[in-house]
Amino acid sequence: MKKRFFHQFSLVLSFFIAFNLFGQENSDIPLSQRVSNIEGLWENGCRFIEFSKKDDSLLDMRIVLKPYYRFVYEKTGTFSASLETQEDSKSLFYLKIRYPYVKNTIVFPVCVENDFFFTSFYKKIPYEVQKEDLDDFSESKDENSQNSFGNKKIALDGFWIEQGSPDGILLYPKAPPESVDAYFFMGDDYIRFRYWLDDLEYNDKKVIVKGNDGTGYIFPRLLKRGSLVYSCVTNTGSILRNYETGKFIIASDTDAEKTKGLFLTFKPLGAGPGSHAVADTYPKSQFSVLENLPLYITDDGKLFSIGEPFLMRSQVKDLDAEIRTHNSKRRPPPEPSIPIEDL
Repeated sequence: MKKRFFHQFSLVLSFFIAFNLFGQENSDIPLSQRVSNIEGLWENGCRFIEFSKKDDSLLDMRIVLKPYYRFVYEKTGTFSASLETQEDSKSLFYLKIRYPYVKNTIVFPVCVENDFFFTSFYKKIPYEVQKEDLDDFSESKDENSQNSFGNKKIALDGFWIEQGSPDGILLYPKAPPESVDAYFFMGDDYIRFRYWLDDLEYNDKKVIVKGNDGTGYIFPRLLKRGSLVYSCVTNTGSILRNYETGKFIIASDTDAEKTKGLFLTFKPLGAGPGSHAVADTYPKSQFSVLENLPLYITDDGKLFSIGEPFLMRSQVKDLDAEIRTHNSKRRPPPEPSIPIEDL
């Protein structure tokens, strides 16, 4: 029991250190510019999160819960946080949070654009294409290549790796994810697989998977998240075998904005030849039906997210006043569990 406890503790500690290594401070960008996208009040169905500037280098992150089993908004306190950004991105940020009684700063990759705040999203990653001869590689696809929003499928063409966490920002640090999703989108085909947490030593070796047209796609065999390593193949293999294949459809109800009105539908059709490549190997636990999922393409096509944002910009102007007003409401007493006539 002690051995298992210390093993789990070491994983969590490694996760803390890993997240702390994700981003480097970009001193060329003024703090006011970094903070402006995230500062203010955000909310979803279960919480408010308010970011306010504390000083020249820190933010106050205040969380107020909306418990479904109570009629009051519950204050949980304020956490110290800071924000970092990526040089080539206007929407990808690293939110660094100092949790009480936790030694290391926890870093959350987040995507913030317009009135949307995502904690789970996908980033476009370079890859190589191999047509026929295994030694004949084409140029690496650049993650900054231009995308056409007019042709919505072209906007998703490429290799994408999951960032952040679908659980969002919590009141405590979470253990490292057991797996990370990855997608290849080509035309109207997709390949989906996972990188699994492993104890391998990191290297830059490649792995290959073939699309329906015979094209080989070459990409990293391992992912490194600080001190953690994730692998998409077993042992030292070089061919991806455990994956899901299918068709995807992008529909829209408006062309007014690039990040609104898009819906993504997956139609799984098969699986790879691996021993674990069965149709339900990679279920999306948060999506019981893979039809008409809200699709947000952000950061000029370098990021996308499936499903609703974790937070939306709140219309509430004064959080303290909102809490007082809400908590002062009188509600009728609950119905007795046993009818009076039965007493």
